[in-house]
Amino acid sequence: SQRMTYTIVGVIGHIDHGKTSLVAALTGVNTDTHPEEKRRGITIDLGFASYRDGEHQFALIDAPGHQKYIGNMLAGVSAVDIGLLVVAADQGIQAQTLEHAAILQSLGARTLIAVISRMDLATPAACQELSEELDLFLADYGFQDVPKVAISTVTGQGLDELRDQLRQHARTDVRVAPGRFRMPIDRVFTVEGRGCIVAGTPWSGEVAVGDHLQLARNGLEVRIRGLEVHGQSIDHSRAGFRTAMNLAGVSSTEIERGDELVAVGAYRPSSRLVVLLRMFSDASELRCPAIVQMHSATASCSARIIGPKRLTQGEERVVVIDADPPVIATFQQACLFRRPYPVGSFAGGRILASVDSPDRRTAPLIQLGQRLTSVDPAERLQAWTDFRGEWSVDPDWAQEHLGIRHEEIAALQASLIQRGLVKQIANRLIAPRVEDASRSMLLKVLTEHANRGDDAWMDEESLIRRAAGSLSPDVVKHVLEQLIQQDTIVRVNRLVAIASEQTMLTKKQRANMDRLLSLFRESRTPPTLKEVTESLELAKDAAASLVRFAVQQRLLVDLGNGFLVSSGVWESMLEELRRMFTSASELSVAEIRDGWTVTRKHAIPMLEYCDRQGLTERVRDHRRAGPALRTCTGDEQYGADAGRIADQFGDRH
Repeated sequence: SQRMTYTIVGVIGHIDHGKTSLVAALTGVNTDTHPEEKRRGITIDLGFASYRDGEHQFALIDAPGHQKYIGNMLAGVSAVDIGLLVVAADQGIQAQTLEHAAILQSLGARTLIAVISRMDLATPAACQELSEELDLFLADYGFQDVPKVAISTVTGQGLDELRDQLRQHARTDVRVAPGRFRMPIDRVFTVEGRGCIVAGTPWSGEVAVGDHLQLARNGLEVRIRGLEVHGQSIDHSRAGFRTAMNLAGVSSTEIERGDELVAVGAYRPSSRLVVLLRMFSDASELRCPAIVQMHSATASCSARIIGPKRLTQGEERVVVIDADPPVIATFQQACLFRRPYPVGSFAGGRILASVDSPDRRTAPLIQLGQRLTSVDPAERLQAWTDFRGEWSVDPDWAQEHLGIRHEEIAALQASLIQRGLVKQIANRLIAPRVEDASRSMLLKVLTEHANRGDDAWMDEESLIRRAAGSLSPDVVKHVLEQLIQQDTIVRVNRLVAIASEQTMLTKKQRANMDRLLSLFRESRTPPTLKEVTESLELAKDAAASLVRFAVQQRLLVDLGNGFLVSSGVWESMLEELRRMFTSASELSVAEIRDGWTVTRKHAIPMLEYCDRQGLTERVRDHRRAGPALRTCTGDEQYGADAGRIADQFGDRH
């Protein structure tokens, strides 16, 4: 059956206007199979039947016309190619007839055929008058030149003409819906000996016997035990073909209409949607926020409409919807809105976006929605980039939420990057605002750091960590490099500062400074000034002026007698010294030397520096903690500063 053309026909109309007998006349199948339907003579649930006509196969969905069951009807018409609107010649246009026309229009049926039924019960003049009335009414819903066929299922009159119309409007193309598998379920039942059966029309992708799928609502995994298309067992089915599945791993009590079967790990339900909503031309005004009922795919849910203050008849607006329970929503998916009281459909819509953002503000979402109405896919991609700030575009996501096919996405990204509308950093698309935010944040952190003490320099890793916050480190690194190239920030051996007269060096000096500081970085036994001069092969005065700069900028501590140490290392050593004194009031040089893990050559000048600074006091050949060590570590400010500097140099051991 899958090599033939395949057309889904939704048969709709007011209650008791002859839909079920029309389906039976075309297909030989009575779709009233529900005992309650048989008893009451009205279609409560969706009925399905099919027939072949040459190389065409038509799948007919007999949808309930009764107001109470209109939600059931919506489950069936969400994937309709042709709408057959049935109006009884002896009763004429009814309220439901109009509602059904509006529903078909908003759900995007490609074609509408009006069937004037029970013509044997009305005069030819009455049929003609009804035909003219239908033209007027249907034009209101955007249906022009609607073919009209008068039939009688009693005499068989008009049925051949109707079959002919269906042939003319049958799909000639194969329904292509690539992507991950998705099937909204519209029927669930149990067959003895086989277990749970579900039926629906797959919206995208393919499925084969033995495949594993997931119930989107709760992630429950099921296996496909068997597949049928119109009573024929098959190995696999795909988008657009009415399909019944025998499932293993679940019972029919665990599934209901409105559930969706999806590829494992695909399509997450969402509770916040952005929708382009169009009020019907006869709808009365709606004040927002309003709680109404929303139907989409085969699900219905409670929907809170927010955004505008009010919606007036015929108006089209982007709105935000809070859906409860959450629903699966893809780009351009049709939806319908009904009031609980007075009951009736008042608007149709197209889903533009589903959003998982914790941000509850409505304005950015409305703005995103307005941009997503663009027919230009590049504009939609840019809108999402601006909204998200930075993201990696997943091709499946782009297909489902942007309406962009896999093979188009790379070219669209490239064109946006080329036009400078977005940046690409480390395989992520970046909105200009994120780059701006990173720039501001880097400068702010460095300025605050310099203002807190007389130390302008900060460890690069620590700066990136502080500036990143909610931004990605990749973007912050990229922007930092830009600022360094522009000489807004200067870098010396993994230390950075805002460029100023004090922090600027010539290119040559900067290269030498990098070499100088790398000799000291993380070293507890650093070289003396003499060793530095030799190691860098510099003139004595050039080496001395670099060292002077490093000491002024608090990159190095001058211990005296040609001994120097990195500020970060020195902060860590003072912290350790304080800890040593908490367990002993006096310590020998050997004990301090071992605690610091340094040689005597370095321990002596370091301790003599401590004595001069009041960090230690000498008692014969022992040391005790000096007032400066006590105050600098007991005092909150100094403690914070010491920790901060040690952190920033990344040298704490």
